[in-house]
Amino acid sequence: MRSANFLGRRIVAVQVVMAALALAGANGCGSKAASSSGSDGKATDDSTPTDDVATGELPGHDAMAVDTSKVSSTVLSPVVKVNDQGQSYDSAIKAAFIKPLDCTASAPCPLVIVVGDYDPAPYPTYTDPAKKLAAIAHANVLLFNLPGTGDGAQHSSGTNDYGGLWHMTAVQQLYKTQSIAPGVDKTKVGFLTIGTGLIPVTAAFDAFPSDLASVNFVIDVEGPIDRCSISQAPEDDTKNIGPGDGAGASDSACHFTTAPHSAQYPPATGGKPASIICAPGAWPITATGSGCDDNAWWIDREPYTKLQKVGARYQRLQFKYDHRLPSHWASRLALKAMASSASNYFALNNMPACSTVNEDDCTALEAGGQSCWLSGDYGNGLASAPYAGTDFVAISWDALFSEVLPTYVNAILDTKTNPKCK
Repeated sequence: MRSANFLGRRIVAVQVVMAALALAGANGCGSKAASSSGSDGKATDDSTPTDDVATGELPGHDAMAVDTSKVSSTVLSPVVKVNDQGQSYDSAIKAAFIKPLDCTASAPCPLVIVVGDYDPAPYPTYTDPAKKLAAIAHANVLLFNLPGTGDGAQHSSGTNDYGGLWHMTAVQQLYKTQSIAPGVDKTKVGFLTIGTGLIPVTAAFDAFPSDLASVNFVIDVEGPIDRCSISQAPEDDTKNIGPGDGAGASDSACHFTTAPHSAQYPPATGGKPASIICAPGAWPITATGSGCDDNAWWIDREPYTKLQKVGARYQRLQFKYDHRLPSHWASRLALKAMASSASNYFALNNMPACSTVNEDDCTALEAGGQSCWLSGDYGNGLASAPYAGTDFVAISWDALFSEVLPTYVNAILDTKTNPKCK
């Protein structure tokens, strides 16, 4: 495996290649279109911006305008059958299939299956942004709410088992059914995971290896890697989070043999809250009662070991400020796991493929005015980013789907410009 120490001389070339792959206005290195639109798709005047931190919108950072008139959105209600200890159960999934109108049986397009973070329901939260991704990347996009998640009429029935059997089965079955849908190029189907969406996807690779053997790619946006990063939260004694870490926070469970606790989850400093792991009041422990010492519960829900079972092309995205974690160690660990996987292509941000990254590499890049971590005119992190600095500018879902993701969707599908690297 190649070292990342040559990043300094190759990063510029890599960024140029990645930028060239984006269609009009979709620069993952951070350029912003001259015209912009708000989250409702209407043109806006940057002098009178809205301020809605809950959706990631901040003043002066509206997403680019994209013509989605040639993109359709169809509501789906597929039924997923879950076999749990010999009993079969149904889950009626709420979903939307977003499709460029010219993606047909005779001219099929790639399919991006979106598995979202635990707090927003992908359908309908990402629907309008996903239309922009479909238009720019010229790809089909599937949005769905995992069993037991979603609000109101968009609630998928079944059990929310936080990345367990119900969720991984939904991932497996929706891949099998939607990858052969009309207008889909079944050789170019993959997953886009946001945050904890990585958990059921990597679990499905492990549980259903033959069914997911033909998955082409996984694009992972800041997914947590182990029980410690999944359960991490800012200290809050009113919620039973802190002052100390909870049971089960060990060197092996938290990968402190790779980097010390103080590096991965630093203590309070500069007015920022302390990072607490495995606390009884942190998600998902507060919802399930399964602390970090419950190995039987966690064994199926930790992406680090499951990433080693992923044979698809893999792209990790990490912004300057992680949307939940206080450091970038989860990204480093993800690359370490992929290095021992069967995948022949894995990359972090715009860095050379099939290389890991260490602090010296990032320090060298920063000295040259560049960075290991993504930021641009679209912002430098997804909300809520509790450990961000005073320069934090939130990326809206619109901007994520229109100004960042199209670059990496196109790049990971382009096996000529970005061939296998191991």
